[in-house]
Amino acid sequence: MDTITHTLAGVVIAKAMDDKKIGGWGTVAGLAMGIFPDSDFVLGLFNRNFFLQYHRDFTHSIFLLPFYALFFSWLFVKISKRPYFWSFYKICLPVLMSHVLLDLLTSYGTMILSPFFNHRFSWDLVFIIDLIFSGIILLPLLAGLFLKRRAQWICRGSLAGLAVYILFCWFQHGQALSEVRDFSKGLKREILQTAALPQPASPFRWALYVETEDKVFQGFVDLTRKKVPEIASPQASFFDRLNSLYDPSGSISFQSMEKLPDSPWVKKALAADGIKFYYWFARFPVVKSVNSRDGRHRVEFMDVRFFLPGIRLPFVYYVELDDQGQVRSEGFVEDRRRL
Repeated sequence: MDTITHTLAGVVIAKAMDDKKIGGWGTVAGLAMGIFPDSDFVLGLFNRNFFLQYHRDFTHSIFLLPFYALFFSWLFVKISKRPYFWSFYKICLPVLMSHVLLDLLTSYGTMILSPFFNHRFSWDLVFIIDLIFSGIILLPLLAGLFLKRRAQWICRGSLAGLAVYILFCWFQHGQALSEVRDFSKGLKREILQTAALPQPASPFRWALYVETEDKVFQGFVDLTRKKVPEIASPQASFFDRLNSLYDPSGSISFQSMEKLPDSPWVKKALAADGIKFYYWFARFPVVKSVNSRDGRHRVEFMDVRFFLPGIRLPFVYYVELDDQGQVRSEGFVEDRRRL
């Protein structure tokens, strides 16, 4: 979830509690705790690999959250000069927990069991920037500014509205997964994993994935659409191209991508340390391309999870080798927004 939504959620939770002992300092605590777990963005100042490895790691650990809450509650007591430690704690801990919960709703992956396990958990229910989700938080918060006497109950209503919306997305997710299951039955091959990932702009739109031993299949569905959309031209606007991706239920066009082409350079690239890390981070990794020129052999990998055909191709990782198979360079390719 984006940091702004996390921050607003922290304020809403604080106002829903409305502890008179600490007054406005409760709102300050909620705001700060909504932001804190995303302070790991500073890791990106070092290098991209470091950021991907540790973003949503130790600052999102359910084992460490109670200790963060203890520290910040003590800090707020010192700063505010209000000796109500547990009043601050009952705001700090729920807001920190809400941050982790909201991140789990997305498909990026959150290491909630850090530092003991580095598995990335994701529930795949809400896109990382969801304007409906943010609006359910923001609009009641603004209303509370004008109806201060009712602000506490307005914010409680906002939290209830979020719960209803999450349940709605969970139902839509189940519908999208049924499309994946129907497609998988027709493959007649071993299925390694499947997924339905939320998409921007609408809770009815989902990217669908089926992974087999040798391929990854990707399709897009709009659960409200009745007709197959027309193909948008490369010169069309971003929204027209995005809109043309999504097929109606029962008429989904799945595209297949080969995971590992039979190439000696692919095999050598897979031994690179950077690729080992990339395969830990990626959910549906495939080889995007293999090119040889002037004694250099370049292999590019992509995570199909982030791929929007003709629109977006982020998180592409390359390995360049010489004729002896030695790695000469490797790293992330600059994001490609328009293909």
